[in-house]
Amino acid sequence: MPGDEDLLDIPEDVLEEVLEEEEKPSGGKGKSRYPSARDIVEAVKTVALTYRADPEGFPEAVIKYLEEQGFDPRHVTVKRIWRTYEKLVRTGQMRDTLGVVWG
Repeated sequence: MPGDEDLLDIPEDVLEEVLEEEEKPSGGKGKSRYPSARDIVEAVKTVALTYRADPEGFPEAVIKYLEEQGFDPRHVTVKRIWRTYEKLVRTGQMRDTLGVVWG
């Protein structure tokens, strides 16, 4: 076939790099998705049931849980996690297991 000779001139390191890139997942299948508001609520509820350490580490535990579930939580803030926790407690959807909600 014409042009096949050009393939033989490719340096090995370049060829290996191209082959590695082709093996990586592309597009939507390999990408983590951002958690929805419902996903964050479920994560807060789930982690609150078993979390028994200093309340200061609670948001990090929620973020770790989201990562383990396959989400990309880089835009989930500590403030959002605490706001969600407080809302769930005040509306009676869960108990204040961390003892941080007043009134």
